[in-house]
Amino acid sequence: MYTGGTKGRLVMLHHGLITEQSRKAKAARNLYESLRHKVHKTDWLPELQWDHVAAVEGVPVPIRERHKVLNLRLHDEHLSPYFKTDMNLFHMMMMDDDVEMTIYRAAPGWLFVFDGIPEGPKPFGQQGFDPR
Repeated sequence: MYTGGTKGRLVMLHHGLITEQSRKAKAARNLYESLRHKVHKTDWLPELQWDHVAAVEGVPVPIRERHKVLNLRLHDEHLSPYFKTDMNLFHMMMMDDDVEMTIYRAAPGWLFVFDGIPEGPKPFGQQGFDPR
């Protein structure tokens, strides 16, 4: 599902589910609870269905708090059976503060929703690619 372009790039909505058995579960729970206290309840989002997971009480991550989600280093869990995602390692490595993030509470753990992750690498070099 494409959600539009960001700065001329095509972006998609991506999900990542950290289950209770994951080594990142405690950090995800602490982050979710701290954001619940910082974000006003009127800004919370309703439930969301992703695959077979029903998630409730979505808390949008404010811009000043997004570094905490990045510091979870979700890309370390990309091969873990306790982390379910529709992203590949490239997507996880391309996350930065410009990506909109929301955390939901779900029965098996915590569902992270990312909006704004580019589908391909950013152009670089003078001609927009590496001439080597």
